[in-house]
Amino acid sequence: MRKLTSHARASYDKAEAERKLVRDWLIALMITSPQKNRTKADLCAEAMLRFRASKNSFDAAWIGAIAETGNTHWYDPLPKAKKTGKARRVHRAT
Repeated sequence: MRKLTSHARASYDKAEAERKLVRDWLIALMITSPQKNRTKADLCAEAMLRFRASKNSFDAAWIGAIAETGNTHWYDPLPKAKKTGKARRVHRAT
C-alpha cells in the first residue's frame, strides 16, 4: 500500500471525520425514531447544512448507520400520502 501525501492524508481525515459525525447523528435519529419519517434527500440536505458534509460522506454514513442499527427499512421510500377523497372545488367565471 502506498503512503499518502500530507495533503491526501488531510483530505482523507476530513472526510472520515464528516462520515463519523453524520453517522453518529443518523444513528441517534434511527434509535429515537425507528420509523422513518423523513426522506433520505431531506436528511442529506440537513446534514450538508448542519455538518458541512459532502453528499458522498452522507451516503457512506447512511449505509453505516443502517448497518449499525439494523434498521434496514430506512432504505425503503416513505409511503405515499393517502388521498383524502375530497373533491376539489372549481371556481367558474360567470
